[in-house]
Amino acid sequence: MIRRIASLSLPTTRRLLIAPSSRSLSTTSNKTTGEQIDVPSVTLYQYQICPFCNKAKALLSYAAVPYETVEVNPLTKAELKQLPGEYRKVPIAKIDNEQINGSDEIMQTLLQNKFVTHKLTERWSSSSSSSNNNIHTTTTSNTTTDDPMTMTQFTANDETNKWTTFANDDLAPIVYPNICRSLSESYAAFGYVDHVASFSMTQKLLVKNVGALAMYFAASRIKAKRNITDEREALHKALSQWEDEGLQAGTQTFSSGLSHPNMGDIAMFGTLVSVQGLEAHVDAVVNRGGVIHGWYERMHDEVGI
Repeated sequence: MIRRIASLSLPTTRRLLIAPSSRSLSTTSNKTTGEQIDVPSVTLYQYQICPFCNKAKALLSYAAVPYETVEVNPLTKAELKQLPGEYRKVPIAKIDNEQINGSDEIMQTLLQNKFVTHKLTERWSSSSSSSNNNIHTTTTSNTTTDDPMTMTQFTANDETNKWTTFANDDLAPIVYPNICRSLSESYAAFGYVDHVASFSMTQKLLVKNVGALAMYFAASRIKAKRNITDEREALHKALSQWEDEGLQAGTQTFSSGLSHPNMGDIAMFGTLVSVQGLEAHVDAVVNRGGVIHGWYERMHDEVGI
C-alpha cells in the first residue's frame, strides 16, 4: 500500500452546487429507531500522495462511508477542469449533489451528514467489544478510559483543534520535503502513477519525471521558507511533540484519552499514511518504533486503511 503527498498549502474552501449523482443512493437502518438513513454518494478527486486527501479518506473509512476516487493528473489537472468553478486544487469531493472544495470543508460536511454521525455513534456505542477491550488493556495505562465517545469529544474541543491544526500547518509541510530529499526519492514518490489505470504510459512517464523534478525544487523552497536545514530532524521533532503532548508519552492509546481516536488522531494519521511505503515513512514511523509506531498500527486497525 502506497499513500503519498502533494498540495501542501491549505486552500481556501467554498461550495458549488452540481448536478445530482446518477448513482442511486442506498440506505441503512437505525437499529434503535428503525429510521432509514441515506448513504451519501461520495467521489473524491485526489492525488494519492496528498496528505489532505488522505485526511479526508481516513475519516471516510473510519465512518464506513463508501466512496470512489478520481486520480488527478498533477501536471494537467484535466480531471478538475471538468468540474464547475475555477477551483483547481485537491481534494475536491462530490457529496450527493454538492461539490466541496478542500479537506477541512469536506470533513466538516461529512461530520454534519446523518449517515456519518449515525455510523460513528453506532461504532462508539459498541466500545465494550472484545477487540477494543484488548487494545485498552494491553497498550495503555490508567490515563485512558473506556468512556463512550461523543460527537463533541470527537470534533470540538481544545485538544482536537490543536492537533488538527498541527497536522495541517506543521506536519504536512514537513512531510513534503522529507519525500523529496533527493531526485531519486522524489521519483519514488510518484511511483504510485504506475497503478493508475486512467493514465496512459506517456502520462505516467511525464508525471514521474517532470513531477519529480518539480517536487524536488518545490521542497527546497519550502525548507527555505520554514528555515529547515535538516528535514528528517524536523520531522522527528514534530512527531516527538505529538508523542509527548498528544499521546502523553504513550500513556494514552489515542489523543482523545479514550479507547477511540478523535479528529486530531484522524488528521495526524491521514497525514502520515499519505507517505506510507516511502523511505521517509519507514524512517519516521517504522524504524522509530515505540509510541508513534504503536499508535500508528492502532490507527490502521481503527481506520481500516
